[in-house]
Amino acid sequence: MRFRNYSCIVLGGLLLTCSLYGQTDNAALIERLGEFYAEDRDENFDFTELAERLEFYRQHPIDLNRTDGSELRELLFVPELFIGNLLAHRHASGRLVSAYELQAIEGMDLELLRMLIPFVEVNTPGSLSEVRARELLSEGAHDLMVRYGRILQRQRGYGIRDTTRSRYLGSPDRVFVRYRYHFDRDLRVAVNMKKDAGERFFSGAQRQGFDFYSGSVYMRNQGRIRDLVIGDYALQFGQGLAMWSGLGFGKGATLQQVAKQGTGLRPYTSSNEVLFLRGAAATIALKPNLSATPFVSWRKLDGSMEHAADSTQLVGSLGQTGLHRTPSEAANRNALQQWVYGLNIQYARRRFTLGATAFRTEFDASIKPRPRLYTRYAFRGRSLWNASLYYSGTVRNVYFFGEAAHHIGRGFAFLNGAMLNLHHRLSLVLLHRDFHREYHSFYNQAFAAGSTAVNERGFYSGLAYQLGRRVQWVGYVDVFRFPWLRYRVNAPSGGIDMLTQFTYEWYKRAKASIRYRYRRKAENAALDLPESRVVDVNRQQLRIDGQYALDDRWRMRSRMEFSHYRKEGTPTEMGWLWYHDVIYKPMASRFSGNVRVAMFGTPSYQSRIYAFENNVLYAYSFPVYHNRGMRTYANVRYRLRRKIDLWLRYATFIYWGVDEVGTGLNASTGNQRSELTVQLRIQLD
Repeated sequence: MRFRNYSCIVLGGLLLTCSLYGQTDNAALIERLGEFYAEDRDENFDFTELAERLEFYRQHPIDLNRTDGSELRELLFVPELFIGNLLAHRHASGRLVSAYELQAIEGMDLELLRMLIPFVEVNTPGSLSEVRARELLSEGAHDLMVRYGRILQRQRGYGIRDTTRSRYLGSPDRVFVRYRYHFDRDLRVAVNMKKDAGERFFSGAQRQGFDFYSGSVYMRNQGRIRDLVIGDYALQFGQGLAMWSGLGFGKGATLQQVAKQGTGLRPYTSSNEVLFLRGAAATIALKPNLSATPFVSWRKLDGSMEHAADSTQLVGSLGQTGLHRTPSEAANRNALQQWVYGLNIQYARRRFTLGATAFRTEFDASIKPRPRLYTRYAFRGRSLWNASLYYSGTVRNVYFFGEAAHHIGRGFAFLNGAMLNLHHRLSLVLLHRDFHREYHSFYNQAFAAGSTAVNERGFYSGLAYQLGRRVQWVGYVDVFRFPWLRYRVNAPSGGIDMLTQFTYEWYKRAKASIRYRYRRKAENAALDLPESRVVDVNRQQLRIDGQYALDDRWRMRSRMEFSHYRKEGTPTEMGWLWYHDVIYKPMASRFSGNVRVAMFGTPSYQSRIYAFENNVLYAYSFPVYHNRGMRTYANVRYRLRRKIDLWLRYATFIYWGVDEVGTGLNASTGNQRSELTVQLRIQLD
């Protein structure tokens, strides 16, 4: 199979593309991308940045005559080989006259064209230097969104009045305010304000109101300055071994994203409170094919503070949740300061990219993890230098990529891979990685079986085969080993991850797929065994999925999924999930919505099953289904008037045979857990 069909197998065989049913909005594409990437993430993974990115490029399409490929990479579904072919075609044949000229470029097929067309155009906008300040104020687009939500049942943490006990300090209300300003594609202003459930509002540690504020001003294409961000920003270079902040996905089932597509400098607009830099950065064109990106960042981070015998401050661990609900969480808020500064140099010419990054990370207190055997090689100290060299390129029908990174004075990390077209129906993906146990970077989001690219060796191989016009198959095998101990694994260990999926499509009407996944990793044995040792944990999943379009307004979809969990010393578990969705989306109507009814049963959390759920705009959820019960939700969107939209969502879990839902401070009496969300969006242009 040619690589142009590669993305279609990945996003068509494993996901339902929005183009299948002729939809014109982003919701279906965001949902499928989100579900696929989030399978190995927790239920609170934030998709805001992904959703907003697609929405922005739909409203402000990418100019095919000006792009250097970085904006196309941000869409996540465009194959790297096609991007290289587009740039080479433009260099050889000159400017495109129409976006539909994409059909003549190697790597494009009808399905990818349908997905891409809403996000691209052929245009040549003017520079901001030609725009007066009055025009910036009067002609720009303003977008204000306010979201409110809460769990309806009273949770235990809100009823504790004893100030000596752990408790939630604030109200159960969740509030999120989002403001955006765009002037064409070259000027953007973003502001986020967020309060999580349980956090205080205008009191305590949150005297300034919201617990989290984020903002940025972004300009691009201004003379030699290709990109400039003041405020919160993200940097994505190479394969993510050294510097990759903001939206990032590690190992997932999608073959297309095995090779990371670095977008360089971009403003940070997500509501996630952890994965970003704060300060200033710019990408400067030194020569037509050579650019430099200097950056500097200063932030306050959460951390568990301790005091050494000499009264110096130590940090046991860094906070990763952004939650400040309880007295201990509030005490860890902004506990230490972090400085990051460095430089990236990149050479890019059509089908080849070579880059280097070097940066230093400093803290105002020493990091010293608790003394455990598995933390023997963990980072300790107040500062570290990171450096990396990365490359990517295309030779005929082969796309190759890789990165070598070094924690100066400590360990190394290496990753190399290739995507090959073996036949016009068959594509192969290969990837090898070797991450030393002493390698550390605080902005490490490379492809890995573990949570970070450290203490791991592995080899990944994936195949995509088009059996015919209607039948597609995708599969992969990933074999890996952890040379040193890990959390809850008191010995060197290894594992394997395998997936296979067949998809059958009825053209533009329906699609059915069956998918099987097997994973084996090691964990410490159960505590009741006579000796402490490491045993294998086996997880298996079987998913059968069907989707059908009744007409242009109504769609139906159903899924049946089974999970199997086995660990020596504990009972074998089998779980199941079934759900059915009804989606109503007329082309020209003020009203749209969707409803789900689900039934599930799992013996415990170990055999849990995740399923992606639609939510209000920019808020996509991925809750965990465990225990026994049913789940239902309804989303309604109503257009009050032009540019003013209202969303309403009600969702509930009903568990069978229980008198309490949740644990600890999160517990509530009864067998039901319900949630209400209301969102208002106002746009002005």
